[in-house]
Amino acid sequence: MYAYLAGDLAAVVIFAFLFLVRKDLRKVMVYSGTLYLALTTPCFFILKLLSSDAAKSVTPGYWSPPTLFNIGQRTGGLAIEDELFIFFASAVVAGLYDYFFRVRVNRRTDKKMKRGHALLIGAAVGFAVFALTPINAMYFLIILQFVSASVLVVQRRDLLTNSLTGGLFFLIVYFTLYSLFNRVFPSFVADYYHLQRTTHILIAGIPLEECLYALSLGMLWAPIYEYEHQVKDTKSKKSGLRRFSLAAGGARR
Repeated sequence: MYAYLAGDLAAVVIFAFLFLVRKDLRKVMVYSGTLYLALTTPCFFILKLLSSDAAKSVTPGYWSPPTLFNIGQRTGGLAIEDELFIFFASAVVAGLYDYFFRVRVNRRTDKKMKRGHALLIGAAVGFAVFALTPINAMYFLIILQFVSASVLVVQRRDLLTNSLTGGLFFLIVYFTLYSLFNRVFPSFVADYYHLQRTTHILIAGIPLEECLYALSLGMLWAPIYEYEHQVKDTKSKKSGLRRFSLAAGGARR
């Protein structure tokens, strides 16, 4: 009953850690989480209007996990757990990259930096593909994020490394946490995923679509704050990974 909520808690814990140890990242994370909520919540209702049959909708198109107060089943796919994941996952993506690879976001604006409408273009392409094909809503999110990330790096080539590294890094984190989740809830995928409506490909027990979603989420939301605010990151002399190794070495001595 509470498996989905338990999975959300992993993102909440990481968010709380970053929020406490890096005050300069608080604005970045809260902005990213809020923006993702503001983008995806209206998209849900538009997708419902575009759904020609139940198999394309969020639920039961991709999965139908039990949710608090049965809200997910009542709305057709939007529950408290979904909103929690949307906010905290995107906030964590934005914070993790800057924590491990950057010192802080440079607040100075450079008028030469480009900021277009990457999110709107990604959403438009996603809606078009969703309306014209039999794909379900999970693929809409994947398409939206990959297209938006591509537009973003075309307009801001300086964010290419940020995007690619953020995508791969979050994919690793997400895959690791999902593997642990599967150990705690070994029947969750079999019980609540509708694999017949997907590629039906599992990677170590994790649906391929989850991996593509994590990769695209990281590619888009790691650099989204810099893109939207037309700012650059200030590189760190020591990355978060380096600081961890130094701290561990000191502890051993």
